[in-house]
Amino acid sequence: MHPYSIAQVKMLEIGHTISQGVIIVTPTGWLDTASYEEFLKYCTALPAGPVILDLSNLTYISSAGLRALRQFEKGRRDQGTMVVIAGSKGFVHSVIRMSGFDQLFLMYPSTADAIQVIGKPDSQH
Repeated sequence: MHPYSIAQVKMLEIGHTISQGVIIVTPTGWLDTASYEEFLKYCTALPAGPVILDLSNLTYISSAGLRALRQFEKGRRDQGTMVVIAGSKGFVHSVIRMSGFDQLFLMYPSTADAIQVIGKPDSQH
């Protein structure tokens, strides 16, 4: 790093797996103004099906990141598919709770807990 650098860019890495018919999206790092478009582009290209946003490796979320979560959830809901949040903790969990997003999304302590509910074909959420 240059000795006169003022800020270090925080990156977002995104991946996904599929388990029991559920897409598990795992963003890692920061979801903010610099990364929300990348997040939405990645998520809108996912196959059809219910989605768990595993936020256990997300270390920071801004209001732009919250809007991205909401925009993605609304798009999936309009298609008849649910999006839930699992594994949020620390700062990210606090921001989700303070912003009221825990009232907009079903929240689970872990992906395993979420899969038990939405991974079943007869789930009515």
